[in-house]
Amino acid sequence: MIGRLLVANRGEIARRVFRTCRELGIETVAVFTDADASAPHTAEADQAVRLGAPLAYLDPERIVEAARRSGADAVHPGYGFLSENAGFARAVLDAGLTWIGPSPEAVAAMGRKIEAKALMAEAGVPVLPTIPLSPDGPVEIAAPVLVKASAGGGGRGMRVVRDPADLAGAVESARREALSAFGDGTLFAEPLLEGARHIEVQILADAHGTVWALGERECSIQRRHQKVIEEAPSPAVTPELRRELSEAAIRAARAIGYQGAGTVEFLLSDEGFFFLEMNTRLQVEHPVTECVYGVDLVRLQIEVAEGAHLAALPPSPVGHAIEARLYAEDSGGRPQSGVLHRFEIPGVDGEFGLGARLRLDSGVLSGSEVGVHYDPMLAKVVSYGRDRAEAARRLADALARARIHGLTTNRDLLVGVLRHPDFLSGALDTGFLDRHPAPAPLAGPEAVRLSALAAALAGAAAGRAAARRGGVLGGLPSGWRNVPSQPQQAVFSAEDGGRLEVAYRLTRDGLRADGFEDVTLVAAEPGRVVLETAGLRHAFEVAAYPGVHPGTVHVDSPLGPVRLTPVERLPEPAARVTPGALPAPMPGTVLRVEVKPGDVVEAGQPVVVLEAMKMEHLIVSPASGTVAALHVTPGAQVEAGVPLAVIEPSPPREPDGGPHAEDTGTEPATEPATEPGTQPGTAAGTAAGAAAGADSAPDRGDAPDAEGRPETRPETRPETSPATGAPPGTDTGGHPGTGTGPRPGMAAGVPSGTGTGADPGGEATQP
Repeated sequence: MIGRLLVANRGEIARRVFRTCRELGIETVAVFTDADASAPHTAEADQAVRLGAPLAYLDPERIVEAARRSGADAVHPGYGFLSENAGFARAVLDAGLTWIGPSPEAVAAMGRKIEAKALMAEAGVPVLPTIPLSPDGPVEIAAPVLVKASAGGGGRGMRVVRDPADLAGAVESARREALSAFGDGTLFAEPLLEGARHIEVQILADAHGTVWALGERECSIQRRHQKVIEEAPSPAVTPELRRELSEAAIRAARAIGYQGAGTVEFLLSDEGFFFLEMNTRLQVEHPVTECVYGVDLVRLQIEVAEGAHLAALPPSPVGHAIEARLYAEDSGGRPQSGVLHRFEIPGVDGEFGLGARLRLDSGVLSGSEVGVHYDPMLAKVVSYGRDRAEAARRLADALARARIHGLTTNRDLLVGVLRHPDFLSGALDTGFLDRHPAPAPLAGPEAVRLSALAAALAGAAAGRAAARRGGVLGGLPSGWRNVPSQPQQAVFSAEDGGRLEVAYRLTRDGLRADGFEDVTLVAAEPGRVVLETAGLRHAFEVAAYPGVHPGTVHVDSPLGPVRLTPVERLPEPAARVTPGALPAPMPGTVLRVEVKPGDVVEAGQPVVVLEAMKMEHLIVSPASGTVAALHVTPGAQVEAGVPLAVIEPSPPREPDGGPHAEDTGTEPATEPATEPGTQPGTAAGTAAGAAAGADSAPDRGDAPDAEGRPETRPETRPETSPATGAPPGTDTGGHPGTGTGPRPGMAAGVPSGTGTGADPGGEATQP
């Protein structure tokens, strides 16, 4: 029997395992790096062992030594990091510890996609044809195909090729990325299944020959091959198809002598279903299976490792569950860092628990700091209902009402998907977010205006309260004059870059606000304002965080969440930025410099590749021009706002017949404004035409927006989250939501690989 268990992971998955251990009476041991010294998982364990530098989660020797020092007799790998590392599994066993997972041999068998596909084909599991991609010679293809890294996962080393002429460039890029992430540049290709669904089957096997297939999960809502929303069961799977999928998954498990929990992933199309890969670990989305089948998969993992027998037949499913992955990221999918001032999901009746109608599995709490070292998944929010419609409505409502202050998130995207008619009808495939990339913000323009008025009134109420506490004219109304005078004014900037000016008076007859003639003030307190408009009353909860420059105000109401930045009346002088300068959008390391001084560049052309927060970010030219200066070299460490290069824009072309009448050239890129709690350098405005990435339509994202700001080009992201215990860049994606716009000159991230602490996931999919 296991008495003390060490979780070789962090964040949400560590907390998840600890919850089950407490129920079983097993002592817990956490490991933490210096970056996680105050993280929730570190505080919750019975013991915690410091590992040191941020990358130490990837060091098998340190983790095994931590188990020895703490007296642990078992190790649970979580997901991500070393969970699918056969060498780590062997090291744990060689140390005389119990490994909560499959054998090292089973892990190794599924660790390389080419060999795994061949093994599955021998076992009678349907597979797609494999097209070898030799580094020594050209390969002819019949496009479209998907280029994949044999040793990879999580979308890294993956490229869509629709034109054979693009194959060479895609292979070169994918091989470079695979080498960085996995130390292995072996690639292959397979036919691209357009319009396919991503379906996976949860399996559980004991050491006595019993293998369960616990139904399927639908994971087709993806962005750049990374999962965003998962559910069980799939709306597309019939009982007969479920039986066929389950039988194929069981054959796959038996073929490698599998033991423990795992997932067999398939692509489902009109042509049938085909093996994608097998994840030899617990999945990020395992809670939806737990909800529907009424099982604790972590408990079953532990019991199987202790030698228990599974029942002959698995339990039967009841109801429907949907999981949404909540990320701190901007509208382009770029991760954000900073303090999460407030994090509250209304209606949660179970944290990490079974039997909840609304479940929260989170690696953060109010006040947590999301740093730059790990992927910023904040939480998984899971709803359970009698049917799919009930589960979707409950989850969308909870996310819409959530109070998330201090960081930009993908919340608006999640709610937009959950309420979309196509989603509700079950019309899903992995291209869903390509067809519906930008749901409307939860708070429309009128909601933003009313929220700004509420923020101004709450601020005035807070001032009156402070005056009363100080005994300074506390009985007088805000802005009081003994003769008519100018109205009180408050100015805010909104997340879309707009400027909101609120001018109002509080008179004997009530509120008089310019542009709000039909609005009546019902009540105003420092944290709550009630307004009535068109006969409807709306309550606005207002929270101000002035301590972080430039300060921020969050306004939550049924009309939608709004974040505002107060505009100072007398701002401090700001340093001017060299025209055409490309500033670093966040602290990071320069990986590559793609140009040299004097080069002529086009708008959207990569200039510098910056590594930050486990991602590669392309810093692109904001306009056509000439490289006037380069200020960095590969390997350089840079801070946010530091100029990386200077692009001298090309002069505007004169129209036929005479000189140009006026300057219509693009505005040079300048250092963007920052929002508190977001990644330094985040631009306030949402750039038009967010980029699509290597696997998206070529007409998206390669040009600057209307203001001349450099546009961004998203790439792939890793699957599961070190911030949540899984590999950086969990198969989530970022989408237009409550976040600020793309940073000038910055392309959305591609995973930077294990060299920066990333550990490959295993849930990359075809689009």
